[in-house]
Amino acid sequence: MTIFTAGLIAIVSAWMAFKKPVWALSAILALLPAYLIRLTVWGFPTTLLELLILAFLAGLAARGPDYKKLLSLGKINWAVGLFLLAAIVGTLTSPEQARALGQLKAFFVEPILLFYAAILLLQEKQNLKLALQSLLLSATALSLFGLFQYFTYFGLPIRFWGSGMEPERIVSLFEYPNALALFLGPLIGLFFTLELKNYYLFKEKWIPRVGLGLMAAALILTFSRGAWLAVLITLGLLLIKNIGLKKTALVAATVLIAGILLPSLWERIIAGISDPSARAHWDLMTAGINKVLASPFWGNGLYGFRTTLEQSNFAGEILNYPHNIFLNFWLEIGLLGLLAFGWIINLALRQQRKHLSVPALAASSFLLIVILHGLVDVPYFKNDLAILFWFALSLFYLSPKESSVA
Repeated sequence: MTIFTAGLIAIVSAWMAFKKPVWALSAILALLPAYLIRLTVWGFPTTLLELLILAFLAGLAARGPDYKKLLSLGKINWAVGLFLLAAIVGTLTSPEQARALGQLKAFFVEPILLFYAAILLLQEKQNLKLALQSLLLSATALSLFGLFQYFTYFGLPIRFWGSGMEPERIVSLFEYPNALALFLGPLIGLFFTLELKNYYLFKEKWIPRVGLGLMAAALILTFSRGAWLAVLITLGLLLIKNIGLKKTALVAATVLIAGILLPSLWERIIAGISDPSARAHWDLMTAGINKVLASPFWGNGLYGFRTTLEQSNFAGEILNYPHNIFLNFWLEIGLLGLLAFGWIINLALRQQRKHLSVPALAASSFLLIVILHGLVDVPYFKNDLAILFWFALSLFYLSPKESSVA
């Protein structure tokens, strides 16, 4: 992509944000994989997604929104401020400050600004529905392409063709299967909850149901066991609460039988914690725990885990994160960042119990899947995942007038 093209896209995004800000925000949610399109502008590395976000924020600021709503949010502002402060400290203590600065803006500053923008723009039910529709259609399109990829191998890296010990695993537009699983898993929880509570995004009720079916099929074909388990636990809890234990047990039995009838699926489950992938995750977490014990307050700084592994003469593959959400935050932005993250989650769940809105309940399902999957993976430190996380958080702070739980 040329700088001219990127500039033109940014101008259109800024104009749309000024004229139709909800449409501009919805477009960003629909185009989250655009972070994969990398470019350099005036010597600075960036992505198409980042250009869209910066242009949107500029257009929205020029529009002059009423910021008083944000001042009334209360404690969450303090928690977010503490979280951002910890990220800044993590940048300053990083052994790779240039890369850490890039992560600071992409994983913290920009998603947090979008969080506040969503709160300003999505208070009306129809605006919120538009944003959710765009996200659902985007996830459905990614899933559909992933299913096409499974049968054609189109765009699928050779290492995921299933010619070795592991089965064929789809990636859709992403670079590896878990990236797709991390994207789809929480969204399945969110949209399943909306469907369960009859919060209709479209007049045609079949649209979200087909979308959920395609998303579930694509998630299965990522063969990400962490995502499977997180989604199943979350949906199981939702079903127990809404349809009762006996009916949920029947659904669970059906899912189990279906799993047994799919050999590659069953073999992946049977492998359990004994396969190379699981052992590699455990080794990474062990290295992370050792670093936390050595530096419990500061961690290793943003983008510092690679240095941590190299200095410890780590025998496995050098990766960016230890594949555990609590270790991720503790190591990257220190103990202060971990505590701030816990405070943010606590405040959001309190908000949900206080207002009992369907979107907030759906966001709770989203967060539960993030945390459960995060026990064995990295569900935040990626451009799209950070934005999804903060968008889900914004749902706790929207007006519950027209969306209270029946």
